[in-house]
Amino acid sequence: MRRVLLLIESNTTGTGRQFARCAADLGITPVLLTADPGRYAYVAQDGLEHVLIDTSDERTVLDRVRALAEDWQIAGVTSSSEYYIATAAACARALGLPGPAPEAVRACRDKREQREILRAAGVAGPAFAAARTVAQVRAAGIRYPVVVKPCQGSGSVGVRLCADREQAEAHAARLLQAPGNERGLPVPAEILVEQYLTGSEHSVEVFCGRSVATVDKHLGPPPWFVETGHDTPSRLPADRARLLIEAAEAAVAALGLDWGAVHVELRLGPDGARIVEVNPRLAGGMIPDLLRRAYGVDLIQAQVRAAVGLPAELPGRAAGSASIRFLMAERPGVVQDAVQAKAAALAVDGVAAAELYRDAGAAVEPAEDFRGRFGHIISAAERTDGAAPAAADLGLVRLRTAVRDAAADDDGGVRTGRLSTALNPQAHAIVYGADPAADAAEELRLISEVDRAHLVMLTERGVIEAAHAARLLAQIERLRGTAFAQLRDRPMPRGVYLAYEGLLSELLGEEVGGVLHTGRSRNDLGATTVRLRAREHCLQLLDAVDALAETLLDRAVKYQDVVMPAYTHGQPAVPITFGHYLVGVAASVVRGYTDLVAAGSEIEVNPLGAGAVGGTSVPIDPARTAELLGFTGVAVNSVDAVASREFVLRLLAGVSTLGVTVTRVARDLSVWTSEESGLLHLADDLVGSSSMMPQKRNPFLLEYIQGKASASLGHYVGAVSAMASAGYTNAIAVGTEAVRQLWPGLREGVDAATLLRLVVDGATPDEQRMDQRAADGFTAATYLAERLVASGVPFRTAHHEVGRRVLAALDAGARLDADGAHGTDLAPAAVAAACAYGGGPGGGTVVHAVDLLRERMSSQRGLLAARRGRWAEAAAMLDEAARSIAGAAELP
Repeated sequence: MRRVLLLIESNTTGTGRQFARCAADLGITPVLLTADPGRYAYVAQDGLEHVLIDTSDERTVLDRVRALAEDWQIAGVTSSSEYYIATAAACARALGLPGPAPEAVRACRDKREQREILRAAGVAGPAFAAARTVAQVRAAGIRYPVVVKPCQGSGSVGVRLCADREQAEAHAARLLQAPGNERGLPVPAEILVEQYLTGSEHSVEVFCGRSVATVDKHLGPPPWFVETGHDTPSRLPADRARLLIEAAEAAVAALGLDWGAVHVELRLGPDGARIVEVNPRLAGGMIPDLLRRAYGVDLIQAQVRAAVGLPAELPGRAAGSASIRFLMAERPGVVQDAVQAKAAALAVDGVAAAELYRDAGAAVEPAEDFRGRFGHIISAAERTDGAAPAAADLGLVRLRTAVRDAAADDDGGVRTGRLSTALNPQAHAIVYGADPAADAAEELRLISEVDRAHLVMLTERGVIEAAHAARLLAQIERLRGTAFAQLRDRPMPRGVYLAYEGLLSELLGEEVGGVLHTGRSRNDLGATTVRLRAREHCLQLLDAVDALAETLLDRAVKYQDVVMPAYTHGQPAVPITFGHYLVGVAASVVRGYTDLVAAGSEIEVNPLGAGAVGGTSVPIDPARTAELLGFTGVAVNSVDAVASREFVLRLLAGVSTLGVTVTRVARDLSVWTSEESGLLHLADDLVGSSSMMPQKRNPFLLEYIQGKASASLGHYVGAVSAMASAGYTNAIAVGTEAVRQLWPGLREGVDAATLLRLVVDGATPDEQRMDQRAADGFTAATYLAERLVASGVPFRTAHHEVGRRVLAALDAGARLDADGAHGTDLAPAAVAAACAYGGGPGGGTVVHAVDLLRERMSSQRGLLAARRGRWAEAAAMLDEAARSIAGAAELP
């Protein structure tokens, strides 16, 4: 009697196929029980044995499984589909086979019941209310914005963020009227209204009650919650990741899910780690594939082994990292031939897979749930410093070229003259997208962060009443949770801060709202918030420069043997390699990165407490607010604290200096990509066409690089000029006019570095043309002169002798001949290889230089990682301190 693993239906993202293959590898025959085998293409492709059955009825499935057990030795019953795991568990129990407790699975799948169990167990989650009518949604009592979702489901289907009662009721009506889910299965006539949890989203993958992996999630734009990508392991500091693991394992224990794989989704925000939902199954979204690549853990194999009663070993810790990005439409579009797009994506270092799920000509729309995803990129790296996410992001940019905008003209606005693809989307966003101004919500978010730290400190020092602080902190958190929606349409005649402070006094009364500003001024508040804002902009710039450096180094190794002429004064000089040139550029970029990291250290000092300019008589503790806000120290002088913004100049000087290198490289590439030179070829998605001349391939991004990099210098000059006119005290010329130059200056640097990275990554050298130009340009002349010197000829004599040979070769229309008497090979490659001294291209110096520069980058990344970690730890500390004080607040 053959041993069989029964698979009840399947998911549609590939995991079901892997379940079947794992069973076969174990010598067990997989058999799919399904109502429609045509739903899964792999059934026909793999010749998978299947049994037709109405899987929507659990009793029917149970009866059929018992009948099959009379003819087959059933080794196990399981499912890879969210919708059939409870039925599979019931069948396994009926046959006395391994599996999760059916009652635990059913309770978990009913999200209302899941919420109630977790609340009873003290596991943190959102406030919630169940509703069977629109009237009950109206009476739910959950503060807006809220999340309205089905009580059962998967893949974010039907889950929506609703900003107000009108949106919530409209969406609830749609859900309550739906006859079934996307599988056609009946759904409970009940929905959930939940508190919207803020913070970053993550998942913890659990097996048999124990955490095996942490994952960072990326979400698409609201109001939907479509997962656009995953990174593992999480890049959170260890203590923050521990909060996720502890919450996930507590939730799994409370739900009684002690068998097999469980996928726990969480938010990490102001209230710590809170459960979004628990799924009693393997993670979807290709997460098991990522875990295999990053951790060496095969959860699919472990799940199948557990289902058939075999031990499931989960070896190893994270040795590397892996990421996935899903391709989704940003606007209505049409899929084109994906061959080129996939090839370009796979050419990115670190990209392991690139797939499209739609055929050419298929229409695509912006996604509302997982069904709107129509392709993916998977990347992997042996290190955990962000290489895998960066590769996945770049791969997705290239894969996206397979989609054209449906609103374009008849040829898609793509096949313009010689070009076959649209402009790279990331480049398009930089070139044509408007620079977003810092809006009031961003400023208020930073102000409120300082407010929270200030209130905690004042309370701890006994300066203000704890009850007042509690109400203020709770109200501030409420405003933060709605992105300060109540302030959006309010007049702000004296600026955003006073409008915000006024609103707090309106809501809580002057007695409470009026204590917020105790012991401080707008001057030291502004000096503090500008440093907090600079953190985020600096990180964006440093990440962009880091990615540029990595691309230069990667391409340097790739092209270390591609010979080309080095140019001086626009003329061929000596033979080098394209990789050698890129290492030279990378050396300058790494120095720029180092300078920016150093300049960023100046934003680590806390000026809060300096008051208007002369400090305060209130017994404040600036060291405590520094700790809560992640600063490393406090200002030692109140005048300096509010007068100085020198970090603005140093950061702008750093980005301007780096910009000089970027513009010089862009000039080189402009020459080398010209038709006359033809040394480099840029991909179609990195050039533009002409509106009039169809033969043109314009490398216009290089001009944008030059313009944006040079613009940072203008912002530096503007900041210096503004500061130079002010006295050394708090001054609008310094705190407002000079500072306003920083944000666009850094943003232009981000854009220039990003565009150059895209161009370098997408530039292909014409190896034959490069070698030809090196030979035709007599670049071996210096080497020949040096060989003559080595044989005893004085240098100046050798110089003149070689000059005569060059003239003779020019007159004869020939190349410089080899010097047979001295056995000198004048082929450009041989000459470049021989120049191994003084940092020349020979003797493996490219690889050595790349290794050295990567070591330097690694040390600087360590400094930056320490800052990130300290800021994250401070945020967690502030959250905890504010929460402990605000816990007693009762908002009106």
